[in-house]
Amino acid sequence: MTIMRQFFHAFSLCTALLASNLSYAEQATTYPLTVMDATQKMVSLDHPPLRVSSKSMFSDQVLIELLPPDQISSLSRLSKDPTYSLIANKLPTTIPLLDLNIESTIANQPDLLIAANWSDQQKVNILRQAGIHVFVFNTVYTLADIKNNILMLGKLVNQNQRAQQLVDTMDRKLKQHVVISKHRLTAVEYTPWGASSNRQSTINTIFEQAGLINAIAATQGDKYGQVPLAKEQLLLLNPDVIIVPGTCGKDINDSSNAFRQELLNDPSLQQLSAIKHHKVICLPQALRSTDSQYIVDAIIYLNHHVYGKPHA
Repeated sequence: MTIMRQFFHAFSLCTALLASNLSYAEQATTYPLTVMDATQKMVSLDHPPLRVSSKSMFSDQVLIELLPPDQISSLSRLSKDPTYSLIANKLPTTIPLLDLNIESTIANQPDLLIAANWSDQQKVNILRQAGIHVFVFNTVYTLADIKNNILMLGKLVNQNQRAQQLVDTMDRKLKQHVVISKHRLTAVEYTPWGASSNRQSTINTIFEQAGLINAIAATQGDKYGQVPLAKEQLLLLNPDVIIVPGTCGKDINDSSNAFRQELLNDPSLQQLSAIKHHKVICLPQALRSTDSQYIVDAIIYLNHHVYGKPHA
């Protein structure tokens, strides 16, 4: 009887701890809130922000899922461009689209502005001096860091539960839709400007999660993970898959579509495995560049174009 009582107590304790951990991310944010941003600045909010302005594609794409339109004071202009934005066709017309302009931003009167580490730091400082709370996010490229950024943004705007739901949906979609291949193919991204991406890039994360091996993951690149890639190097690498970013046929004026055809028709490249086996794949720019929850859609898109869709 004593053993049963101890077992029941231990089981109840474990259940309580699990429930506590599961509900932690869904708890309301406690204000006043003080957190450090990517610029090592302490940002303090006395109450939940009711007018949030976004100046990056990451925060555009996440905020549109976290907040009602009347709590978003503005989004970036790029959010309306379907070449780069995955939310271009779902933006409410009531939300202004503003660049990081000092005068228009102050007139917009946000009580929280979300910027990126590549945003103009001088303008960010001026806006802070004008009394606007600015939180700067690092631009990240790993799946774990993207999830953490989503959860942090949810915490800032008092939408922890919705942020957690976005992250949970990411995990669920990957589990349900990604085809697991017994043999992982090698791949490189090859852009019209003669560059590729190493492990410090979202494209590397997309490759890894899609079941591909980035052939130049370990190659030294610039601070954005870009690596110059000449045609001769491409021949030496001879990847199974070549990824070309672009509009993928939706815009006839997009040079990447012509670039893909050039690769396919180049006599000097015909011995490449990717060309011989019809694995030169266009990845839409909007998917290729995303660092929000939509990176999962990029992963699934590429996975299915390489390995096929899962059997029903």
